Amino acid sequence: MEDITQAYKELGLEPFASKEQVEQRYNQALRKHRARTKMESQGQPVEDNEPFDFDKITAAYRAILDYEAKKYTEEFEQQEYGKYKKFAGQAKKFDHFWRYYKIHTFVAIGIIAALIYGIFAYMDRLEEKRYLASLPPVDVSVSFIGNYYDTTQSERYETTNEKLLNDFPQFNRFEIELILVPEDPSMQVAYLQKALVMLATETPDVYIADDAMKDWTMPQGLYVPLEEIESLAPYINSRFAIKGAETDMGEVVGEEHVYMLDLTESELAKNLPISHTKLYAGIRQNSPNYEKALQFLEHYASTLPQ
Repeated sequence: MEDITQAYKELGLEPFASKEQVEQRYNQALRKHRARTKMESQGQPVEDNEPFDFDKITAAYRAILDYEAKKYTEEFEQQEYGKYKKFAGQAKKFDHFWRYYKIHTFVAIGIIAALIYGIFAYMDRLEEKRYLASLPPVDVSVSFIGNYYDTTQSERYETTNEKLLNDFPQFNRFEIELILVPEDPSMQVAYLQKALVMLATETPDVYIADDAMKDWTMPQGLYVPLEEIESLAPYINSRFAIKGAETDMGEVVGEEHVYMLDLTESELAKNLPISHTKLYAGIRQNSPNYEKALQFLEHYASTLPQ
C-alpha cells in the first residue's frame, strides 16, 4: 500500500485520487516533457527549473494503472464468488478448474494456430523488409490525420504515392500514413488515444488534417510557424492561412501563429485517391526532410486560386 501511495504523491495527487485526476495530471506531465524536449532540441534554455523526472512520473502512472486493474479484478471476484461466503475459495478453485479443462483443447488449437500465424507473420515481415530495402529513400513523409479513407483500399497507398510523384517528378518516394479519427464524437475517444501515441512517437514531415483534427493538433505545438518563411509570405494574410496558438489545459500559453494552410482548393485535392472534406497542411517541428516538406507546401500553395 505504501508504494501505491507514493505513486500518487509522485504525480502530485492525494492518495487514491480519481481516475480523471490521474489522467489529467499525467497528460499535463506529458505535455511538459514534450515542451522541454522541443526546447532542448532547439538549443533553448528551459526556463522552468523545477525538478522534473518524467520517467518516475511514467512509472508512477503505470503503477496506479496496475493497482486499479488489480482492484477491479478483486471486486469482480468478490461479486462473482462472494455469494458462496465461506466456500468462496473452493468455488473459485472449482470454477478455475472447470474452465481450464473445458477450454484445454481450444488452448492447444490456439497455440498451434498462433505458431502457424507467427511463421507466416515472420515471413511477411521478411518480405516487407525486402520490399522496403528495394525502395529509394523517402523524400517526404505525409500523415493524414482525421476522417480520411483510401478509396483504392491499397495497403501501401501506392496510388496516393503515384499521384504525389506526378506532382513532384524531382522526388523518388513519398511515405503515406493515414491516422483515422472519425467525425462522430462518440467514436473518437479510442482513436484519439491511438493518434496521441503516434504523434508522440512518430515524426512525419507534413501533417494534413480535417477540421476537427486541425483544431486538436494545432494547440499541441506540433507545427512550424509559417509566417517566418519568406516564400510563403503571399499566403500568410490570405483566406487560406490557418492561425492557432499553443494551449495548456485549455489556456493559451503562446503567441498566435499561422501554422497551417488550407489546401482544399489546391492541386493536392485533384485526383487524390483519399476521401476528404478539408485538407489543412502544416510542417511538423523537427521534420526529418524539412526543405522538401517546405517544397511540398510551397508547390500546392502556388496552385491555390488567386
